[in-house]
Amino acid sequence: MTDTGSSPSITPAGSARPLPIVCMAFGPVALADLYVTRLFEMLRSQCPRPFRLICYTDQPRHVPAEVEQRDCGAWTEFNREGTPAFMRKLGLFNPAYVEFDEFVYLDLTLVIRQSMQGLLDFALSAPQDLVIVKDWHYGCYNSSVMRIRPEPLRFIYDAFVAGERPPQVLPGDQDFIHSTIRSRNAQHQVALFPEGCVASFKALVRIGRRDPKLARRLTEQATVVKFHGRPRMHQAFDPIYHFFRIRLRDWVHGRLRSPVAVSELKSHWGDGPAHER
Repeated sequence: MTDTGSSPSITPAGSARPLPIVCMAFGPVALADLYVTRLFEMLRSQCPRPFRLICYTDQPRHVPAEVEQRDCGAWTEFNREGTPAFMRKLGLFNPAYVEFDEFVYLDLTLVIRQSMQGLLDFALSAPQDLVIVKDWHYGCYNSSVMRIRPEPLRFIYDAFVAGERPPQVLPGDQDFIHSTIRSRNAQHQVALFPEGCVASFKALVRIGRRDPKLARRLTEQATVVKFHGRPRMHQAFDPIYHFFRIRLRDWVHGRLRSPVAVSELKSHWGDGPAHER
């Protein structure tokens, strides 16, 4: 893994400088490697401009050589007892850790199902320091897709290091980001992606059981479909898991046709088994 260097920033489409896109990988090697690889392949298909994919990770990954790996194992402030690995996402708000003045962040657990042109146009033109998703289930941000400027947002990282624990509905990075911004009255620094740009797979499935036409329309509108909790993509796209955990429930609700085009999402993510690299 390589060290960070100078501080390039995002530049307009057509510039020779590639767009920096950041992801993070932790945990079991084979599955995380697969997810990083699939994200890279989706970006090659759906990102309309030259890009760099930079992966901050706790261990070396077997991923395409074009993916730049950064070692975040030295971020020891996140090793506190009871702190889950995903809280390292708050390190992205520390300009000493990330070499870009601004960048796009993507979770690994999502499917990019169409061109990112509209999503990127919005993210890169917004004057706010943070562009983020409104959560689908309660009044909070969802941190699966973000455009971040670390320097003016460093107070989020600093708050964690200082031991602040603002009120949170569900303990985690996105509630921490949301609560810290609100506690400092910094909502003016935040823009939300347009509604429907990033959709929740779970929400689409639930909507589809009462209104399949709406679920299909929302799926078709989405640039990104986020998988959170269970199932992850390797589960939802596995025929056996899909039949017993998703399709049978659809049938109970009288839906013989799947209201969410899982086969279409699978085609964008890839068809290989979860152990392949």
